[in-house]
Amino acid sequence: MAHRSVPVAAPPVPPRPMPTRAAPAPLRLTRRGRVVVRLLGLVVLAAVVSAGVLLLVRPAMAGTTVHPVSVRYHVVLPGETLLQIAAEEVPGVDVRDTAARIIELNALPGSGVDAGQRLALPVGS
Repeated sequence: MAHRSVPVAAPPVPPRPMPTRAAPAPLRLTRRGRVVVRLLGLVVLAAVVSAGVLLLVRPAMAGTTVHPVSVRYHVVLPGETLLQIAAEEVPGVDVRDTAARIIELNALPGSGVDAGQRLALPVGS
């Protein structure tokens, strides 16, 4: 008798699982990258501190009270000094005090004056 081959069914193939996304590899920075990240962090920190200081600190207010001063003007003549002007223009008051007030009133850097310079002098000091 002859053997007949009977087709045999192949075993069932299990379904292939759907490919899953692999978790991304952790970020690895080079030495330069680490330096850049640190510098950026320091810049952000400095900006936050600066903003905090600017927002929290109140401006200084020295001498907010204004005292009006009556003045008259004098044009310095050749050869005149500040002490001579103070003695002539405001008699009866200590010359040094008057000279100091003239310096303050005119925002002079010192006691030197130049011919032709216009000075504000306190009235009735």
